[in-house]
Amino acid sequence: METLTIKIPENKSTFVRQLLKELGVTILEGSAKNKTLALSPEQQQEIISSQKQINNGLFVTQSGLDDEIGKWLKK
Repeated sequence: METLTIKIPENKSTFVRQLLKELGVTILEGSAKNKTLALSPEQQQEIISSQKQINNGLFVTQSGLDDEIGKWLKK
């Protein structure tokens, strides 16, 4: 079993948690006794790739997405 620990910046917490859930990762809350996550190499690579995308600003916020959908629905 491999362990990956990531520190999620507070302002990206919701986005990163949602991404991890979509990847099938079980997130243990800080109050959990066992803070170890077992990730496959593919999951680890996807997280690393996603972190690079976030750092490069390649993401859409929920409010931005809501605005885009609202504009699309009005057409």
